[in-house]
Amino acid sequence: MSKIRLSQIRSLRPYVSRYALLLWATAIGAAAILCAPVHSRLPENMPAPPPAPVPVSPEVCKTVAERAQPHLDWADAESQHAIDEHLGTLTLFFDTAKTQTPRFARDVMGWRSKWRLVSDKLPFTRDDRHHAYLRERFGARVFTPHQLLQAVESVLTSYLTSVQSIEGMMLVRIRADVADLPPGSLPQFATPETLEQAFALALQQAARQTEVDLRADLIRELVSIVTGEVLTMVAVRLGVSAGILATGASSSWSTFGVGLVVGVAVDWVIQKVWTWWDDPAADLAGM
Repeated sequence: MSKIRLSQIRSLRPYVSRYALLLWATAIGAAAILCAPVHSRLPENMPAPPPAPVPVSPEVCKTVAERAQPHLDWADAESQHAIDEHLGTLTLFFDTAKTQTPRFARDVMGWRSKWRLVSDKLPFTRDDRHHAYLRERFGARVFTPHQLLQAVESVLTSYLTSVQSIEGMMLVRIRADVADLPPGSLPQFATPETLEQAFALALQQAARQTEVDLRADLIRELVSIVTGEVLTMVAVRLGVSAGILATGASSSWSTFGVGLVVGVAVDWVIQKVWTWWDDPAADLAGM
């Protein structure tokens, strides 16, 4: 699991950094949104501001866009730097979970697990008991899907808080950088509140245009990584045993008793040799 944390969790960076990329999408339409009259852009449930002056000239809008671009670049870089800090919380979650993997490994390699694996191969019976057992043991020993989702949600929430703080500082810098323009020519920059409202609207429009569903993307990718790695490791470590035991379980009803006993006996010998040679339970625990 340590290898998963260091390499694959960082592969989630593109999903998280798409929040920062929204700043670039916002920059494309920022001039048009910020330079338009305020009363035509605010939500209906918000009080209308005083009548706005005549539309701003294209030259002023171009000046605002040019001066805002360095601050947008700064905010994007700061958002990227914040990713590692918040992913560290998720790394700690997996570090804590890893201390419980030896117990889970013993459950996986134990007789209860193998008996369910055999039972799933019997005709006219359920075929999901072993999978259900592994899921139950993993949740009891390591972490549950709900706990994983909670950890991801916590990371996303804290990261969004950081991004909002960065955006706030960016808006302050932009407003200060255009303070020398003619008074009243930029109604959206009149107060911090009107500037924040215009910027929030720009973000909403950029998100709709890019069809961003960042929270769902990130959670889906993370769960896929964790589930895929764990199940792959379990499949590899149970591969030999599954083949031997399944052969015994697939015997005809008249010879099932002998077939199963022989299969279990052979599996016991194989496990003894494998433990001496490789110790799969310890290897599984150290993933």
